[in-house]
Amino acid sequence: MKSSGEVIRNTECGQEFIWKHTYSIPKECKPLFSFTAKPYIELVFPIYYAGGLRKFCLIIREDGILSYSHEKLADLIDEVIESLRSREKIRIEDILIFLYKALISYYHRELSNLDNSIENFINRVMRGELLYEPIYRLYNRASHLHRGVHGIIYSLQCLDRFYPDLKDLGDEAIMLENMYSTSIDRITQAFNLYYTLISEKTNRVVTKLTIISAIFLPLSLIAGIYGMNFRYMPELQHPYAYPITLTAMIIIAIGELLYFKIKKWI
Repeated sequence: MKSSGEVIRNTECGQEFIWKHTYSIPKECKPLFSFTAKPYIELVFPIYYAGGLRKFCLIIREDGILSYSHEKLADLIDEVIESLRSREKIRIEDILIFLYKALISYYHRELSNLDNSIENFINRVMRGELLYEPIYRLYNRASHLHRGVHGIIYSLQCLDRFYPDLKDLGDEAIMLENMYSTSIDRITQAFNLYYTLISEKTNRVVTKLTIISAIFLPLSLIAGIYGMNFRYMPELQHPYAYPITLTAMIIIAIGELLYFKIKKWI
């Protein structure tokens, strides 16, 4: 058995290869989801890996497997190859089992990292940080991972009728999808919490501005009345008009402040 990133050989069976992987997508693998079962099985599904959704194409024949993907899936393919090295004889079922185990293990690790990111985001939100872009990226990443898990479920459900040994992996993938759904719900709740806190901050600012306006409204009214400069305004001739008016304005302002304090608006 040899790993060049493309070919696994099975010399015991006398054939050139039992699994051949090529880092390019052929024309017949254009759809993101597709399945056909004629003389051979042809399956296409998405995998979220290295920061994006990548097509993965499987062509399963009686004597071996041909698979195609983007070269960014090389680490995943190498992981499967390393897992198969210790086996003396390799069956098609073995390749599929180790491939899907590697995928499910990868998605479990990504789920753990996603949950840690959600906890970190919630803590930062509670500290009052503005985090619109991070939560958008977090939700986008979780959605793509969830779609990738859905691709695993789809492909396993297509294959388990031919390879019953894959049924347990299908059940595990469904459980994994439910866990991702829960994480997406947590992100949505964190997003709602974020906007609730933003709204609360905005309301506090608006309340303070409203209180300031309410304090200066009667003062502006008094200033406006005595600033009209009519010819006959007896108060303007009074020697104590200015200090009396100023004292009245101060009393009104203090009275309003005390009132707002009693109402716990400030």
